[in-house]
Amino acid sequence: MRTISYEEVIKIQKKQSIKYFIYHNLKEAILNRQLPPGKQLVENIISETLMVSRTPIRSAIELLAGEGLVNIVPNKGAFVTNPTRDEILQAYDLRKNLEIMAAEQSIDRLDENDFAEMAKCIVEEKEALHAKNIMAYLKANQDFHMIYTKKCGNKFLIDFVEKLINQTSIYLILFDIFFEDSSAEPYGYKEHLDIVHLLKQKKRDELKLCLTNHYDNAINSLDIDKGYKDLSGIFNKG
Repeated sequence: MRTISYEEVIKIQKKQSIKYFIYHNLKEAILNRQLPPGKQLVENIISETLMVSRTPIRSAIELLAGEGLVNIVPNKGAFVTNPTRDEILQAYDLRKNLEIMAAEQSIDRLDENDFAEMAKCIVEEKEALHAKNIMAYLKANQDFHMIYTKKCGNKFLIDFVEKLINQTSIYLILFDIFFEDSSAEPYGYKEHLDIVHLLKQKKRDELKLCLTNHYDNAINSLDIDKGYKDLSGIFNKG
């Protein structure tokens, strides 16, 4: 086996460092809504802006694609994910129906520890919403919904719900109006309080209606009109 020289190690480390620099800057720009959905990530522009080769750029883009934030289209390039309104509605509708099913199956299996964990998530969610910390909010929100979903006892249902939560979280990152500076006070955590109450009381019909309204409100909070930057400006922080 050939021994890797010190110079080669430094070269690899430098390439990795550049890759993650590009990855973090592009991801931050997408999460902070500086790049619009559908924006092409042109390798030449990034390469010329940073004066680096295209290899770490491609690696960074592949990382973003793995997280669902970027779509790589063969023979065309890489684009910030740009779901249609119908795709968004379909994802939320399917998630709503599957979560209602999971809640109905878990309602007799939940215990005080589960309710305590959900209450903790709501506190974390409220704090994240008031701080407009979207990543902390997404984690608290996902944790909340997965607590009762995981108690349904159906492995496939759990997997499907988790995948849809991840997918709809991307839509929320891109389009939810609450994370704009001029938005109104948050309401989502209050609906979660209602969900916990109905789960405790085992009120199935009211719970189904509550979850339906919860997802209708989530869809109504989405907006696609944003202010965006040029790709080269993402790497110029001045």
